[in-house]
This record gives sequence, C-alpha cells and structure tokens, in this order.
Amino acid sequence: MAKKRKRRVNLKRLILVISIPVLIFILLISQWNRFRLISKGYSFSNQNIILKQEKEERQYYLENDKVEIDGYDLYENQHHYYDYNLYEKQSKKDKESVVSYIDSFYGLKDSLQELGYDIEICRDMMKMFDIEDFRMIINQNYTYEQVKPYYQIKGFIVEDLKQYIESNLEAKDAILSVSYPFIDSSNEIIREYNINTEKYDVLIKNGFYVDSQYEPDDLVEVNIPTAQDCENNQMREEAAKALETMAKDAKKEKLYILIKSAYRSYSDQQAVYDYYFTIYDPITAASLVAIPGSSEHQLGLSVDLTSQSVEDGQDFVFGDSDEYQWVIKHAHEYGFILRYPEDKTELTGTANEPWHFRYVGKEIATEIYENDWTLEEYILEHGFSYTLKIKE
Repeated sequence: MAKKRKRRVNLKRLILVISIPVLIFILLISQWNRFRLISKGYSFSNQNIILKQEKEERQYYLENDKVEIDGYDLYENQHHYYDYNLYEKQSKKDKESVVSYIDSFYGLKDSLQELGYDIEICRDMMKMFDIEDFRMIINQNYTYEQVKPYYQIKGFIVEDLKQYIESNLEAKDAILSVSYPFIDSSNEIIREYNINTEKYDVLIKNGFYVDSQYEPDDLVEVNIPTAQDCENNQMREEAAKALETMAKDAKKEKLYILIKSAYRSYSDQQAVYDYYFTIYDPITAASLVAIPGSSEHQLGLSVDLTSQSVEDGQDFVFGDSDEYQWVIKHAHEYGFILRYPEDKTELTGTANEPWHFRYVGKEIATEIYENDWTLEEYILEHGFSYTLKIKE
C-alpha cells in the first residue's frame, strides 16, 4: 500500500511538472499577440483596441513599427489607426482631416475591392485621390484594370481620368494630349502646373512653373571666363562641371567660350521681364523673355553663352562665331542641348536663341541631338519622368 501511495504521489508530481510548462505554453499561445504588442510599446488600453479589430487590420500593428493611437482619439473615429498614421505622413494634413478622410474611405473600401482595388493599391492612390475621386471611380464603375495604365504614368491627373478613358488613346498619349496639350506652345494653356525640380529633363515654360522662392541647393560658380557684363556665373554642380569640361575641350581647338548669363533668381527674372516690356510691344516681349517662374535660368541648368570673339568685336553675336558652330556639334557630348532652335519657335514658344543651352544629361542630350528634337519633342515621345501638381 505504501508503494502504491508513493507511486500516486510521484505520478501527481509528474503531472504537475508537465502541466505547468503546458499551461505556460497555452498562455503564451493565447496571449501571443498581446505579448508582441507589449514588445512594441503599446499600452494595455491600446492593446485592447488593436486586438478587437479584424484580423487583416490587426496584422498591420503586429508586423510594423508602433503607430500613434491616442492623438487621434481626440476626435470621434473608427479606430483605423494604422491608416491614420500612414495618410497623415503622406498628406501632411491635421489629425481631424486625416480621421475624416480615412473613415470616409473605409465606407467605400468594399465597393473599391469589388472593382479590383486592394487596400495596398488604395493606399498608394491616396497620395493623389481625394474621397470624391474614389466615389467617381465607383460611380463610373471603373475597374483597376481600366485605371491602372493611366495611373502608373508620371503626369497622371485625377480630374482628367474620364477624358483619358474616353479618348481611346494609348495611356501616355492620352495623358499628354488631355492634360498637357500646351507642351506644344501653339496650343492654348488650359491649366498651370508646378514642376518637379529634381530631374534634369524637367520642362519649364509657360504653363509649367517653379515657386518664386525656389533656388537650387547645389549652385556653384562655373570656373570658365565670363563676359564683361555677366552678373552671374552659377549653375547646378553637375551642369557646371560639364560646362567646364566643354569649355576646356573647346579651348584645345583655340575656341574660347564665355558665360553671358547663368542662374537667375525669380526676382532677377522679374527685372528682366519688366525691362523687356518697357522697350518692346507685349507680343514681341512675351516671345523674347520668360514669365518669372517659367524661366530655365531659375533651374540653374541653363546658360547663355558668348565667345571671346564677340567680346573682342570680331563677331557681332555668338551665333556668328566659330565657337557656336563647334558647340552646336558637340554640346550633346557634355549633356547640353540648344534649347530654342530657329525652326522650332512655334513648338517651344520662344524666339530663336542660338546662345541659350540647357543641361539635360548626356544620354538625353544625345537622343535629342540625333533626332533633331527639342525638349518638348523628347517629352512627347517618352512622357514625363517626374510628377507634376496642378498649380494652386
């Protein structure tokens, strides 16, 4: 009997020893998500909010860094905190507007999913779509497969989506012809845009503007001679180095390139613009000088060249010089293009300027040179490489 009692005691001990780890394991499994949230720094009350959400939405909190929760609870909301954080970062809007937008979106989410827009697609579209745009998609019954070809192209404008689809053109051609017909300056300007200044191939002209406060952050002085009346010889660093190399190689041929004018601020361009309108009639002046904010010189990528022969009086203008003939043949090798050719005035909207050269990089410059294009024609062929925003 004693042996039996001893065996029973040992069995109970064994069961107890085994059951404690099992119970701990079960507890860990059942509360695993809570432990994961604790490790990310969520308070107990925030954990409860997250764990009550649908599985798909709950995973965002478990798989990503901690997001803010409490700040949004100042407003009545539907607890879509992950998307509140995401949208606030990309929209820069206040929390009340963020909550209103996201909660309104979730009221449309199921209808959008039926049309093929999953949540990740929608999150990306939120960068440019407002709630009325999403409602328009639903009302027009536009599937993601219909919208996708246009949406993926730089320069896509939400307001013009219906016209894109109804045009029956290839996506790039639809966007350029509907939203940007005035790339060709012979067409009417229907809308004004703010441009992306980061790209070297950015188009700036009437209808495409930079902010009055814009100044490139990498301006440097170009280390080549300047004309006597040159008041600025700064360009963006890459363009400056390319111009220095071009001038050095020209010098080997006993050709001497000088800078007449390079970077101009908005206020500098305003002064030039006002001056031209005092000495020419409005139509002539408008063809000779860019509207402030639409000048290539403000980009820091353009330069007006002259030559020592012009400075010395041997040639009247740069277009008459041997230097000009050399630059025309070789500028693309250094990343520059003649921006305003004589036979493309109607397209560019600017009178012939044989002295004005624009840096776009060697690859693009070579393609433009070999096809006898302007920058406008390059963009009409390839589309934009950057995003644009409608000017407010």
